[in-house]
Amino acid sequence: MFDWSRLGRIGRYTDGISGGAGIDYQWPSAGFPVISIRTKGSGAGKPKVALGLIALGDIAIGVVAGGAVSVGLFSFGAVALGGLLGLGAVAISNGLACGAVAIGDLALGAVSIGELALGAVAIGDTAFGAVAVGNHGFGIVPIIGDIFRWFERLIT
Repeated sequence: MFDWSRLGRIGRYTDGISGGAGIDYQWPSAGFPVISIRTKGSGAGKPKVALGLIALGDIAIGVVAGGAVSVGLFSFGAVALGGLLGLGAVAISNGLACGAVAIGDLALGAVSIGELALGAVAIGDTAFGAVAVGNHGFGIVPIIGDIFRWFERLIT
């Protein structure tokens, strides 16, 4: 494995990766951090919460948040809860959500749920995907209201 400590300055920031303690950095002060980076490192223990305008860590809460679990206006991570943007494996947002499972007004993902959904399985008012469930849209397996209305007009 590559030894990051050989690179001088980078080593003090990556000690958590190589088995040392985690990162605990707040700027300009710990009382009101604009930037907060907090990780627990490789040791056992509770995950640390990073709270700030820009937050990165195990659990991140901020305007811009990134981490395993992130909550913010713009968030990215494994589980991302975003106000305007959510990017992650599981992304939930009031705006754009992108991820394996995406839930939001505009959802892009393998399984997407939203007003406008794009994905392998798309569920929403307008849905585009292999399996499309919704009022409008297109899919290989279309379960949409337009199809039912079209068949109804053919019969009557």
